Amino acid sequence: MAQTEAAMEAYNAYWANSFLPAAEILWMILILILALIALYQARTFVSQF
Repeated sequence: MAQTEAAMEAYNAYWANSFLPAAEILWMILILILALIALYQARTFVSQF
């Protein structure tokens, strides 16, 4: 399903005016950090047995 040009402009304007620096890539970094934390917690949980 293709997005319309107006939707893409609104999306880009949202990230361009965001209060977070580099917000267009920050969410990907946040997901990677959460994944690493989850892996660490799973590893420590399994090592208890």
